[in-house]
Amino acid sequence: MLKSLIINEIIKVSHKKRTYISFFLITILIPFIVLAVKNGGGSLESKLYGQLADSFIFVGSLVNGNLSAYIIIAILISHMPFLSTIVASEIVSGEYSKGTFRMYLTRPVSRNLVLLSKLLIVLAYTTLMMFYFVMYTLIISRLIIGDGDLVVFHEGLLVLDATDTVWRFFLSFWLSNILMLTVTCLCFMISTFSKNSVTPIIVTISIVFIGTAVAFIPIELFELLNPYLFTGYIDLFLTAFHDPLPKDIYIQEVIVCGLWSFIFITTSFYHFNKCDILD
Repeated sequence: MLKSLIINEIIKVSHKKRTYISFFLITILIPFIVLAVKNGGGSLESKLYGQLADSFIFVGSLVNGNLSAYIIIAILISHMPFLSTIVASEIVSGEYSKGTFRMYLTRPVSRNLVLLSKLLIVLAYTTLMMFYFVMYTLIISRLIIGDGDLVVFHEGLLVLDATDTVWRFFLSFWLSNILMLTVTCLCFMISTFSKNSVTPIIVTISIVFIGTAVAFIPIELFELLNPYLFTGYIDLFLTAFHDPLPKDIYIQEVIVCGLWSFIFITTSFYHFNKCDILD
């Protein structure tokens, strides 16, 4: 039964234009940014070298595909929560607004299975979108600018060998995806309460915005709260390019985001089972 419900949800999602907005925007936007990085490589390189140019002789250029992908992901990652809500915001609330639940839930299938099929689809969508975002950015950057060592700032200037970067981008994908899945669960939960698909997006992005502000404003109270908020890990993917890797923080992210996701999912199922479909 669950398999049939999942196939049904895939068909419905695949026939909606909004499903492809995220992939379309990523596909069109990334090459333009990569070209901008390539054309502005001179000024970017001088900022990377800084005062080191007076003490060292550099052979080759530090501006390459790996650096381009690193910069683009760092800049755009804060906008990914919005893209992760596109499907989650509508997958339940859309059924409410169209009145299809009145017929859908009268069939001999439990509400838990119906909601579970929808949840699995939005989680899969977010994971696929994040994977496409990170890997597409890396591939396009390398194709346009080329491969090379990656220079990042971590306790000074850290140079990562070109052969040591691909797995780090995979790690950055997983670290960022854990957070985005939590954001998706939040939006999914709000969607079970809402009769329209706009409200879940607005509420979710507002919560992420407030949480991000808490993460970056240097106030003692906020610093105490930040480790327990899932939004405090929005820039954790950057640590995938540190040496050594802060594995204890990775475990902390899994626990915190996992707990928040569990709360959001549990609330979703509780409300969905209690709500009146005729209302």
